[in-house]
Amino acid sequence: MLMRIWIKAAIAVSVLGGLLVGADRIALSVAEGRAADRLAGHQGITGKPSVSIGDFPFLPDLLDKHLGSVHLAAGQMQLSGAGQSFQLEGFSAQLNGVQVDDKLTGATVATGTGSGRIGYQEVQRLMGLDSRATIGYGGPGLLKVGYQVLGQHVSTTVKLRTDHNRILVDSVGDVPALGGLPGVSGLVGSAIGSKSFDLQGLPVGLNLKSVVPQSDGLQLDFEGSNVQLMG
Repeated sequence: MLMRIWIKAAIAVSVLGGLLVGADRIALSVAEGRAADRLAGHQGITGKPSVSIGDFPFLPDLLDKHLGSVHLAAGQMQLSGAGQSFQLEGFSAQLNGVQVDDKLTGATVATGTGSGRIGYQEVQRLMGLDSRATIGYGGPGLLKVGYQVLGQHVSTTVKLRTDHNRILVDSVGDVPALGGLPGVSGLVGSAIGSKSFDLQGLPVGLNLKSVVPQSDGLQLDFEGSNVQLMG
C-alpha cells in the first residue's frame, strides 16, 4: 500500500514538473515572438528578426526583468553611410545582461557583440568609386581595386581600418607603371587612398569594432556596452 502511494506521488511530481517546464517553455516562446514583433521595422531591422532567449528557467528571470542572454538575427538591416542608405546582410548579435524596463517595452544591454556583411557593390558606392573602378576580395585582410587610367586597366590592393564608426583606407599597395608614364602610381594611390565613409544608425546601438574583407563582401564586427534595445 505504501509503495503505491510513493509511486503515485512520484508520478504526480513528474507530471507537475513537466507541466511547469512546459509552461516555462511556452512563456519563453511567447516572449521571443513578442520581442521579434516589436523589433520588426525598428532600429534598422528590415522585416521580422529571429529572437532567441537563452535563459532556463525563463519565468523567474522574466519576473526579475533580467535576462542572461539574447540572440538576435536579421536577414537584412537598413543602415546609412556617406550620405546614402545601404543593406547590411546576415546580421546576428549576442546580447548579454539584458535588463528589461518596468513597462516591458525596452531594455538595456550590458554587453553585446554582432556581425554582418556589406556586398562589394555597396562598398564601391559608399567609397565613392566611380564606374572606372572595380572592387573585390584581394586576399586575407585586403581589397583588390581595379582602375581605368588613360584607357589602361591597373589594379592594386588596399588595406582598410576603422576609426570609431568610420571605415577608411589604411594603405594602398603598389600600382604597376603604364608605359613609363610618370605619376600614375601617385595618381591612383591618391584617388583611392583618400576614400572613407562613416556609418550611421548602427544595429541595436552597437558600435563598429573591425572590418574584415571576405570573398563575398566586407564583414563588419560590432560591440557595445550599456546600449538601448527597443525603447
